[in-house]
Amino acid sequence: MKKYISLLYISLYSSILLISGCDDKKTTNTGSTQISVLNSYLFHTEPELLPNNKLFKQQKIEGSSNKLINYDNLGYVANYNLEGLYGEINYDNAKYIYGMKETRNEYGITFDNARNILGMKNSNGDIVAISEFDEQGHLVETTLSHFAENNIIFNSKIIYEQDRVEMVLYNAYIPVDEKTKFPVLVQEKDIIYNDNYQLEKTITKSFKLSSNGDIIINNKNQQEVEITETCTYSDYNENRDWTKAICITTGNESKTVNLIRTIEYQ
Repeated sequence: MKKYISLLYISLYSSILLISGCDDKKTTNTGSTQISVLNSYLFHTEPELLPNNKLFKQQKIEGSSNKLINYDNLGYVANYNLEGLYGEINYDNAKYIYGMKETRNEYGITFDNARNILGMKNSNGDIVAISEFDEQGHLVETTLSHFAENNIIFNSKIIYEQDRVEMVLYNAYIPVDEKTKFPVLVQEKDIIYNDNYQLEKTITKSFKLSSNGDIIINNKNQQEVEITETCTYSDYNENRDWTKAICITTGNESKTVNLIRTIEYQ
């Protein structure tokens, strides 16, 4: 389930009618192409994989599992393989191909004229993803609804501070009926930078849920944390991007993972 969250950051606005293809009437005030390129990174992958100042042609993350992401000549995500989950974006035909090695589905994409993904529909015309942007054009909220034939709805909200991602809030729930939803994940990720505005650390907390899906509050009136993952980044290259990291998980699950990041630039 968490793999789906790391692939797409999403939020549901069912009142928006999505039509597959590029819609010049649905424009996002990005302010610059650079913001829309970064939105592409954030839609498909995690904020810690953003570039510092120079766009990527390819990046590879090696650890307990591997991630490979390729970008087109404008810097937008072209395709990826994230721990065995494959995705490909066809900007000319407005198609999104996604799935495992042997089973892949095709979705229609609605782009604005800055190549931001406004939403996606499956082959039955059902809305499976919708994105929301702020006045500056940053991707701020997206929802994945019954994507890849699962019945879970994922939502993420991205919080910025002076154009930098500062926090991401994740929620996932199973809709029981029109009025009832059962939460299965509540998570928040803090992104911390050093004095040179390089990524220094991420802290991801997964909160403990009761049998009815509510966050458990302890006797100190605090939200109970089930798992905390702290990743520390280092070995910055000439473009100020990290190339090594160590991620330590504590709580109900305990593990340490070392990451090596290899980057090819545009």
